[in-house]
Parts: sequence; structure tokens; C-alpha cells
Amino acid sequence: MLLGALSLSPALDVLDIGAGDGRLVRELARRGHAGRVVEIDPTPGPGVQPAHVEALPFPDASFDVVLFARVLAHLPDQARALAEARRVLRPGGRVWVAAHGPAHLRATWAALGQPLAPGKAHPEPALTLTCPLTLTADDAQFLLGTYGQEVEVPDHLFPVQDAAQLLIWRHSPSL
Repeated sequence: MLLGALSLSPALDVLDIGAGDGRLVRELARRGHAGRVVEIDPTPGPGVQPAHVEALPFPDASFDVVLFARVLAHLPDQARALAEARRVLRPGGRVWVAAHGPAHLRATWAALGQPLAPGKAHPEPALTLTCPLTLTADDAQFLLGTYGQEVEVPDHLFPVQDAAQLLIWRHSPSL
């Protein structure tokens, strides 16, 4: 859904920051993306280049698009990360930032006894994507693990009908 909403031209050179296991790039390839795509992550999966966003190993003006998909909020120096993204961006390029919105997995966290506190006000996003989904107890166990929590999830609380929500901002450094 994210790639569909961004409508990236298939000829653009793309840098995916915080690529993890490279899922986003595999989807771009499946869609016939012909431009160069580079994925980085400090703990990369197969095919993903090890690198830290605070010191990107690329020359100035190397990419048309820089993506931060659900990663910017986890970085210790967000301002430095954005400055590096702008540095490697070509004139007229775009930085896209996708972050979890206030409705992201609200029902799942409530079922786990950890309701979300009301979120802080964010600047108005360029796009909002909400994707309905069903989570099982195994999914919830995995989700908790990604947040560093090792808790036994009771099967009787699941499945839960929920939604994954992304707020997406774009930045054009030339503006």
C-alpha cells in the first residue's frame, strides 16, 4: 500500500533507510522498478547494506528519493538523519517519511492490556494509509518481541480485528 500511495516513477534512484529484511525493495522489483535501489540498515538482512544513517556512505546528490518507512522515530539523532538524507538527495528529489499514526494497532495493544495514550499532535501528513488486518496471538507475541517485551500472550484474547496506520510526510529540500 505504501508504494502504491507514493507512486514512485520506476526510473528513480531510491535509498531505503532502515530497510531491515529488504521487503520494500523486493516489492519494488516485483513491480518492475528499473532505477537503482539501495537499502541500508545497521543490522541488515540478506542483500541489505550495513550502514548508519547519521553518516551515509554515499556522495552528495546520489538519489532521487530517500525513504524512512517506520524508522525515523527510532533514531537517536533524527535531525542528523534528515540532514544526511537531504545531502544525498538530488535537486528536485524527495524525502518520504512514514510513521505509525495514532490508530496504529490500537485494538491489539488494548487486548494486551496496554492501551495507547493519546498521541501528540503531528504536522499535517501528505497521506494517511489505514490497512485493516486480523492479528492472531502469535502475531501479537511477535509484535511485543519487536518492542523488546517477552510476555506470554493469552490465546483467548485473539484474533483481534485491527488496523495498521501510517502517516506519510514528504519533504522537498528545494522548496
